[in-house]
Amino acid sequence: MNRWRTLISNRLRALAIVCTLASMLAACGDSSTEIDSGANGPVPPLSAEGRWLTDATGRVVMLHGFNEVAKSPPFYPAAFDFGEDDAAFLAAEGFNGIRLGIDFRGLMPEPGVVDDGYVENLASTVDVLARHAIFVLLDFHQDGFAPMYNGNGLPDWMAIDDGLPNPPDAVFPLYYIQNPAMQRAFENFWANRQGPGGIGLQDYFVQGIEKVVARFAGNPWVLGYEPINEPWSGAEWRPCTEGPVGCPDLEQSTLAPFYRRVGDAIREITSEQLIFVEPFVLFNFGQAPTTMPGTDPRVALSFHSYAIDSAGEESVLELGIAAAERDGAPVLVTEFGATLDSGTLDRIAGQMESQLLPWLEWAYNESVIADTNEPAGPDNLRSREAFDALVRPYPTAIAGTPTRIAFDLATKAFDLTYDAVTPSGAALAGDRVTVVSVPRRHYPQGYEITTEGARVTSPPCAEVLTLANEPSAASISLHIASAAAGCG
Repeated sequence: MNRWRTLISNRLRALAIVCTLASMLAACGDSSTEIDSGANGPVPPLSAEGRWLTDATGRVVMLHGFNEVAKSPPFYPAAFDFGEDDAAFLAAEGFNGIRLGIDFRGLMPEPGVVDDGYVENLASTVDVLARHAIFVLLDFHQDGFAPMYNGNGLPDWMAIDDGLPNPPDAVFPLYYIQNPAMQRAFENFWANRQGPGGIGLQDYFVQGIEKVVARFAGNPWVLGYEPINEPWSGAEWRPCTEGPVGCPDLEQSTLAPFYRRVGDAIREITSEQLIFVEPFVLFNFGQAPTTMPGTDPRVALSFHSYAIDSAGEESVLELGIAAAERDGAPVLVTEFGATLDSGTLDRIAGQMESQLLPWLEWAYNESVIADTNEPAGPDNLRSREAFDALVRPYPTAIAGTPTRIAFDLATKAFDLTYDAVTPSGAALAGDRVTVVSVPRRHYPQGYEITTEGARVTSPPCAEVLTLANEPSAASISLHIASAAAGCG
């Protein structure tokens, strides 16, 4: 009976979300709404075709957005004033994705005891984001394993370090290589060492994940689940920095079994939502390849860009794409930035555009809003210049397969080209439109358009620009430039 109640409840929640969105344009239940046509952006739920995320209409989807991770008690964003104003502000600036952090300390504060109230507080945030057409990736987040190692994410009761030295002055990020106790805690986690009550640490972890997935399995705006953020191998880590091979043996003996265990548990509950897997954190420096994500269906690659120079930034993107294309898996850059330097943010965003990668920056709650006690908006920013570098024109849904995306922050010139077929070479229905977010922040006087192979179907200077492919066009191009004298 409880299983049926959960299923019915999930279906009703999903219907309520769709109806909330549809009510902006028409009464819920009217199948002719603009939401259905996809003229406002991607239509949920998202899935994948090869390395690309795709929406319910078969269009390729690009995500631009942020991380929102509460690392302090009570470990959910609403407790730190993330709410309707934040979601509305993000949507108004053209963002459509959030990587929402789940802290296991909040989820399972005691062995085997899931805090349902914590899950419901996360659900409230997901609902807020869904009302503003923002997709959510649920991220089981950790840095440095647990508080006893100056880290976060996992409760101390999950840390089994066999009494190895735990230097109190070892802190992020060097504590990964300076703290033997933390290294052993990771090794014991990968080995599923028995924890409290003789139950394996990963078994506890899967219990928590199952509770979360059961709550969100019916939500079309939850694109998937990321089982662990920035995993660390343990005391043996150096091979992960050594090209051209990297550390395939370590990945296959530790990460791969963990991801299979978690993936099997998730698939028992939902067969549709994606599972995003990360390589070891050292991959994010662009020095060596990875065997992740593997070829299991509906498994995606998540990685971060934190290289120490531009060459490393380019390398990590290339290595990530190579891994995704090798395994036929979708790919998403789920962290980069962590800075207020606008030049750095513009450079990395430009690199990801050139590689046709969707992205989620680190982090909204740390790098965007100046005062969380005040309403979110353009007058409440930690750095206007940094935010300007991230608010970019981009295609949110593409009626075809992108071949070029480029934006020049200085001149405001934007270029998009795409082939008029899906990644597998199939034709799309004739009513599918390409949707481009054109933020007024960069075009206060409006913009001018040059197109080939498509006609514009949106009003002049609309912040949501739509293109309908010409029936005979094999390739489509769009160029946007600032208007000198406004829109007429």
